[in-house]
Amino acid sequence: MSKLPKLSLAAMLLFFALAARAEQLRVVADEWPPYVDPSAAGGGLAIDLVSAVFSRAGYTTQLTVDDWSRDLEGASIGVYDVVANIWYTDERAQYLDYSDPYLVNDVRFVKRKGTDIEFEDYGDIRGLRIGMVKNYGYPSGFLRAGGLLKIANDTLVEALTELVEGQCDLVIDDKYVLEYTAKKYLPESENRLEFLPRPVGLEQLHIAVSKANPHHARIVDDFNRTLKAMKNDGTYGRILDAHHYRP
Repeated sequence: MSKLPKLSLAAMLLFFALAARAEQLRVVADEWPPYVDPSAAGGGLAIDLVSAVFSRAGYTTQLTVDDWSRDLEGASIGVYDVVANIWYTDERAQYLDYSDPYLVNDVRFVKRKGTDIEFEDYGDIRGLRIGMVKNYGYPSGFLRAGGLLKIANDTLVEALTELVEGQCDLVIDDKYVLEYTAKKYLPESENRLEFLPRPVGLEQLHIAVSKANPHHARIVDDFNRTLKAMKNDGTYGRILDAHHYRP
């Protein structure tokens, strides 16, 4: 009889250990420094924020960094649970459940210095060659604009290299991403580039959970609730400060 309490205690400990085990989420992102950068502290600003929110909400995360097209394909069929850094489109919302935004991206055009290009509306850049990354959800006005030759690249580095070499006239992306990428990968050409002053648009950055995951609504609700709490208690701001991010 003396062994029964020990067995009962062991069973209880096992039960509580299993109950406390955090649900693991398969998270995917494309390399998009300084927001997603495996070589940076915390994996980059976006990954650091998303990981912190999920950890506080009781989840563990397993991150894969892959090509953007494969990210979307994997999320659409449930290979991945969460896309960590994504802009909203109606098409994607058919298979992804979007969170509240956790950052805002200032989307700009960059050109070679000395070129006579201005941008107030899309008529100003009609006929120009615009470098972009394949399958990105750029501002809807840009995606709808006609008369532009939109050159889809696998990576932003490829697009910027083509810009420097004169194979395109403009490149579009988040301002911080463009600055970081040019400085890191094209340091000899960085000073040859300049931003057009008018933003193309302000895009909200979300996580999105695959609707193939039966718990997608609960995961999004947990993320939103925890993100709000972290903003209220200052945790969110401290993570931004740690990455020297100034929106």
